[in-house]
Amino acid sequence: MAEKSRSRVVIWTIVGILVVVAVVFLIVARRGGTATGTRSISTEDVPGFVGRMEKSLENEEGRVAKLRAEWGSEYADEFDEIAGLFDKVSASLRDIQDMTDGAAISEKMEEIKTDLGAARDIRKSIGR
Repeated sequence: MAEKSRSRVVIWTIVGILVVVAVVFLIVARRGGTATGTRSISTEDVPGFVGRMEKSLENEEGRVAKLRAEWGSEYADEFDEIAGLFDKVSASLRDIQDMTDGAAISEKMEEIKTDLGAARDIRKSIGR
């Protein structure tokens, strides 16, 4: 009887491990990534990214316009820096649409997100 129970434990342990591995792969696949968590970028990803970033840029520009109306003269240097970052993001969004190399697209995406985040941080330091 001990032989039977030991083999059941081994079998159920193996089944449990397989279930855990399957769940991990399902979660990773649902996120759109690979097992390492990174996904290769292609030219098909660019229009969606550009659309999302343009919407974020418009939202930030609206928030900055409200702050500028409220605090314009007091934070003129910060608003000039934000405007420069917005111009850089807009130019990068135009540039990324012509790129074909996945690595260059990925690098440009990170640059855009960094610049937009920097503008957001400056806006938050001013007020809201």
